[in-house]
Amino acid sequence: MQTQSFLNMKINEFGVKYQLGKGAYATVYAAEDLEGISGRVNGLVALKIPIDQQKSYKKQLAEAEFLMELDHPNVVKVYSIEFSRLHNIFFFVMEILEGKDLEEIIDLAGFQPLPPKNTERIISQILSVLEYFRDMNICHRDIKPANYIVHNETGHLTLTDFGFANYQDKLDPKSLRAGTLYYMPPDQLDGKPTPKSDVWGAGVILYRMLTGRLPFNSGSEQELIRLIRMEEPTPVKDLNPKAPDHLVEICELCLKKDPAERYDFTYKFQ
Repeated sequence: MQTQSFLNMKINEFGVKYQLGKGAYATVYAAEDLEGISGRVNGLVALKIPIDQQKSYKKQLAEAEFLMELDHPNVVKVYSIEFSRLHNIFFFVMEILEGKDLEEIIDLAGFQPLPPKNTERIISQILSVLEYFRDMNICHRDIKPANYIVHNETGHLTLTDFGFANYQDKLDPKSLRAGTLYYMPPDQLDGKPTPKSDVWGAGVILYRMLTGRLPFNSGSEQELIRLIRMEEPTPVKDLNPKAPDHLVEICELCLKKDPAERYDFTYKFQ
């Protein structure tokens, strides 16, 4: 298991500058791209180094290889998968992201709606990614605010976590219900996820941005599942009369129990 720090060290052709974050499976560093592998000569990239190089590496390798097949401006870029003989480690060279995750932005609003312009800018980018996934027959299965980074200056949104994502015909039958319960539609609860399941997750995010609340919420997992399956959320306009009509309509369509009735990407954002 790799536990050492790589601060101020050189790993292959990358000069490590500072640590961006550390989770249960990997440490992420900001590093100078000394040879322009990412196309950004002397620019900064993120180095994701799995902590357990034998165990979790395989899962993260599959995720990185999957990401390298994707091409969308709101999906985090993986530039390369590398091995350092000097340090005896595998690592991933990725796009560096500086900003707040969407969960933090929503929480900072203190259970109040986000400004309409911000909400529209964010949801338009989320739906753009999901339309791309639909066309690629990809199920992400964990569309939630914590998996998006919002750039501090531009408001550009990037989807970063793909731990449960795959092409629909390659999903592991043992993990069809994988995801986060608050953002999971009835069809995913039934173990039948499709790209339309991710549209529900976008609807939950939009509902939160419009109202400051989750559409379905309970401290009991059993009750939360019942609410998702059987009940309708409190109408957005009851909680926020000033919510823009077109965003309310999109939200309601995203949260349809029947996947066939869910939002179909017909609205064109300006």
